[in-house]
Amino acid sequence: MTNKGLIGLFSLLAMLALSLLGTPAAAQPQDNPLERARDHMELGQNAFETGDYETAAEQFVDAYAASPFPAFLYNAGLAYEKWGNKQKAAEMYRRYLDEEPGAADAAEVEVKIRTLLGEIETAPAPGEEAPGVPAVAITEVEMKSLISVRTNPADAKIRVLDDKGGEVSKFEGPAAQTVVRGTYSVEVSHPEYRTVQTDIAVVPGQVYIVVVEMSQGAFLGFVEVKTDVPGAAVYVDDKSQGKVGVTPWGNVLPTGKHTIIVEKPGYRPVQREVEVEIGDQQSLDLELVRVNNGVLLVKTNLPAPGAEVYVDEKRVGSTYTTAPLEHEVPPGRHELRVSSEGMKDYEAEVKIGRGQTTKVLVRMNPKPSRTSAWISFGFSVALFTGGGITGGFALKYKNELDTERNAGRLADDDPRILKGFLLALSADVAFGVGAIVGALCIYYFLRDPLPPSEGRVFDPVDFGEAGDEAEDSPETAEPESAPAEVASRPQVLVTPLITGDAAGLGLAVVF
Repeated sequence: MTNKGLIGLFSLLAMLALSLLGTPAAAQPQDNPLERARDHMELGQNAFETGDYETAAEQFVDAYAASPFPAFLYNAGLAYEKWGNKQKAAEMYRRYLDEEPGAADAAEVEVKIRTLLGEIETAPAPGEEAPGVPAVAITEVEMKSLISVRTNPADAKIRVLDDKGGEVSKFEGPAAQTVVRGTYSVEVSHPEYRTVQTDIAVVPGQVYIVVVEMSQGAFLGFVEVKTDVPGAAVYVDDKSQGKVGVTPWGNVLPTGKHTIIVEKPGYRPVQREVEVEIGDQQSLDLELVRVNNGVLLVKTNLPAPGAEVYVDEKRVGSTYTTAPLEHEVPPGRHELRVSSEGMKDYEAEVKIGRGQTTKVLVRMNPKPSRTSAWISFGFSVALFTGGGITGGFALKYKNELDTERNAGRLADDDPRILKGFLLALSADVAFGVGAIVGALCIYYFLRDPLPPSEGRVFDPVDFGEAGDEAEDSPETAEPESAPAEVASRPQVLVTPLITGDAAGLGLAVVF
């Protein structure tokens, strides 16, 4: 065969591969029962995380009505249990067990049902047994998720594996698997096609739809991307299509020019152009460079207007309960001051790293009230003023009496003698009591029975690893346990995967 003939054959095969790449999008209708169930699942998850358990339960029940998978029943039971409706919670859990009798947590759910119905007072402790129920340690539970797999051809064999390679389930044709938080691999095989495998990072309360288009062969190139800092997101050509994976990453790409974009929070983006040829294998070893600045994240316990934040005595913004301050700060050590009217200032030294977030939780405590001091001051002034006026009258009587005594005209029973004595005594008493009240005034001004404003400065961590500010409470200035992870709908990941040489193409699309 001539060179022109070979080129024509390769072009035809490449066009076939590109046509296969477009197949899953057409195979994914926008309005179908599973998509509707997925929408209800997400609404339920959002309501659950905000504490609206009644709405969450209703949404999970609606999800089950759209696509009857046991995971939706379990989540509805969990929401009803959180809401306090024990009867409905037990009913949902029972239906979950009836539809998935081989569930890994069947024994634990059985104990929960009996506990909710009052058949046993509390769930058995580890090592103990409830009547007729195996000993199970009841732990804090999360919502379940669902992996739905559709394949072309439809009779492909599907295996769901956990992160250790253990088989979670095995089935043939379109099916779904209830799963909990973790990393899973979906392996699709068929005797007439190349095996396809794709990884899914599962978070609670999500529906993952995996569409696999298998192919018997195509001529593409293979590109591998590595970074000195693993876990960077990899995009191919168009970022709007979502990331195709994280480093280290490798996959087949159609022949031609492609733009590889690598991004990781806290590092400068890297972009490389690659030319992919048929059967080509390329490896990109990229070095990530941190950005110049770090981020200071400050959260306080004060509602709006909150507290003013100063870095090195320069105001950088304000923060309050629902809106933490995030401000770019040059790397190094800086003086932090958080101030609010009527509250004691909080001061601390913070360390800022390049491409890192330093989180500070601050509990602002009020300044002591000076009302008692001002009242004491008023009484003291009034007593000294009264004593001065009374003493002035007493002195007036004394001068008059001394004048008449020296003139020999003073009578022993002159009423001014008694009046002058009583006025002088009153003045002395007023001055004495005024001095005591004045001392109390000074004490109340100096006294501070309230604790200072408190805070906790966390060590700098890479961008994206500081956690949602909602998981930390400045009320105690101590980190609290992270709640169940709230995740938006996973991005669309178009990951054509191969096993073995670059001539076999399988396409997996995870929604």
